[in-house]
Amino acid sequence: MQSRRLLHSGGLLVATLLCWLYGCHLFRSANSTLASKPVHDSQQGSTAAASHDSSALGDSSDNVLTFVHASDIHISKFVPRGGYVHFLHFLKTAVPLIAPRLVTITGDLTDGKDEQRLTSMQQIEEWQAYQNALKDFGVQERFSGTFYRDQRGNHDCFDVFSFDDQGNYYKNYSAVGASGYQLDINEPFGRYSFVATDGCPKYGFARPLNFFGYLDARDMEQLEQRMALAAGANHTFLLNHYPVSTMLYGKLSKGVSVFLCGHLHLLVGGIGAQLQAYKARDGYWELEIGDMKDHALYRVYAVDNDLVSFVDVTLPLPAVPMPNPEKLALAVPPQIAHPPVILVTNPKDARYLLPRHEPLERIRTSKFIRVLVWADKPVQSVTIAIDGRPHDAPAKPDEKVKIPLWVSPWDASAYDDGQVHEMVVTTTQRIPFHMGTDLIPLHNDAHGGWIMRQDFPAIFRASNTVTYFLMTIFLVVLPRLFVLSLASPSTWMDEARLSHLWSVLVRGDVLNPVSVIKLAMALAGSWSKFLVSTQFTAQVNFTTIPWLYWPAYTFCMLLAIAPLFSGQLIPSAGASGVGSVYVYGIYIAGDWAPLLDSYTYALTSVITLVVLLLYIPVAATPVSAFYSPRMVGRQPWYRSFIVRVLVAMFVIVYLGLPTMMTVYTYGWASLVFGYGRAWIVAAGMTALYLLDWHFYPAEYGQDIRAGSIESRERGQELGRHR
Repeated sequence: MQSRRLLHSGGLLVATLLCWLYGCHLFRSANSTLASKPVHDSQQGSTAAASHDSSALGDSSDNVLTFVHASDIHISKFVPRGGYVHFLHFLKTAVPLIAPRLVTITGDLTDGKDEQRLTSMQQIEEWQAYQNALKDFGVQERFSGTFYRDQRGNHDCFDVFSFDDQGNYYKNYSAVGASGYQLDINEPFGRYSFVATDGCPKYGFARPLNFFGYLDARDMEQLEQRMALAAGANHTFLLNHYPVSTMLYGKLSKGVSVFLCGHLHLLVGGIGAQLQAYKARDGYWELEIGDMKDHALYRVYAVDNDLVSFVDVTLPLPAVPMPNPEKLALAVPPQIAHPPVILVTNPKDARYLLPRHEPLERIRTSKFIRVLVWADKPVQSVTIAIDGRPHDAPAKPDEKVKIPLWVSPWDASAYDDGQVHEMVVTTTQRIPFHMGTDLIPLHNDAHGGWIMRQDFPAIFRASNTVTYFLMTIFLVVLPRLFVLSLASPSTWMDEARLSHLWSVLVRGDVLNPVSVIKLAMALAGSWSKFLVSTQFTAQVNFTTIPWLYWPAYTFCMLLAIAPLFSGQLIPSAGASGVGSVYVYGIYIAGDWAPLLDSYTYALTSVITLVVLLLYIPVAATPVSAFYSPRMVGRQPWYRSFIVRVLVAMFVIVYLGLPTMMTVYTYGWASLVFGYGRAWIVAAGMTALYLLDWHFYPAEYGQDIRAGSIESRERGQELGRHR
């Protein structure tokens, strides 16, 4: 008997380790295309170090470059609000008002959804409307074709097999039509480089996959080449649809001044109102812009003598007709009144300093306050107040009217006291400033700063890995080995310890504060131990019920080695679009796509399995294994109607409904071959039905539902050991 147990234990361990080793092989294969080396320092985009002198900022507008950034237009043939209408008014009203040198759009040009807005489908009418808007406003012809730049977002590559696929309308209907770009703007006062990378997956999966992006080794090599071309630029701006926190990147270049992105819109509940973060290690600002689709947002940047400033602007939405009954057939709208746009460029907002890239000494030695004021009507005056006191020198406009610059003389040294000051410009902008080189904290953690600083690829990977191994080892493998090693497993309930603690309470020692603390800690420890012991007892009993244990063990192993599901991941590609979603990435057309979405899918399966593996063993274990004989026949709290309903609803809502969405999007094959999703739902609901809802005329505490006399007797034995 002993040798048989040893053989069984060894076989279980060997099978488990072999599955994990194969899982490691799959992980390495799925991530082999990702870059592992950083962009070399010698080829990183340059800073403006050579121009970091103390030249005083005067009253001339000659050294000012302006550009506009917008994102997430989501032109839709089915949605009458926002999107296309906002974009047309942006081109008609905002762009002529600001008159920038460059307009850049970072993705999600179209919506790419079906009429029900559940799954995805590239709509050629949306792309034609986008192209017609560019032609109607002539943005592609200005500055020899370098005025307007766009790039893809995840909605623009939904259901697109590859970049060269005929369904990739971006290639034919956008302004750039290429996978990223590198644009140098050469001015008499410097060179400014804009480097755009395409973070869309190599294979454009249909939604709800395709939320996260990545740059593989080839993309990083291309980025390295573009950054080499940007060497020597006063500033280098890196653009991508996806924020760094939602992408799998190689090491980013330290030569980047600002990373411009979109994608997250404003999230929900205000948590994405300020998705901005300073990446101190690499010395750049990551600035996500809210969407044009619903919120009609755009951002105006000004590089004033190599000091980078920006202001967020909202189109005057009350003046925009909504909803748009003509949808994509809307003609060019009339220009609407736009409130003035104000941007203080000196002194610069101290929350957004770039110590590695900006000549901050120029602020300290400056002779003028510099303010850009864009208005659709003549501005009569600009007033300035500092720290609540009116600034005594009036602001005057630049007579050249090349850039709408207003300047006001000041003595910068008067504010060089190490304190934070506030400037108010009417009409109206408030900016905190000081004369130092240290950034003022942005204090935007609750509104997006915390999100932008996270490495979600690492978080999701670690969460999956840790949760999976804890689940498999402590809920499945160790209890089975425990059963095989001991003939009579028992609980760990420490009744003597609890009795001693109760005697301490009765004696009145609780009058001593130290005793109270010790007593509370001891009681908490004892009851925690009791909860752990009862759960472990349930897991031990669970391993003796073959029809429950072996399917659970199989699912744990399948999560490591088998697809979560397989199906038509790119419906437009026919047979070539059939693929399998593993934990580590997506395998399609004989190739791996290391898409982070697979980890989010896996996490829902793992968490559901954890809940089932915690609840089902308890439900299948006799009450006599946990409580004294007088409790047998009563309904314990964990068998109440509410608990049973909550567990079933959790499985249905958390994994069942997403599985139905998977079937709707990727076909019935994802149900048949849904080893890590549909199969878990089916097996879990079957077990819950038999244990929770298939009642027998038996008392609680008898293990009739477990289906074996052996298990019932073992439960009684476990109860006696208490």
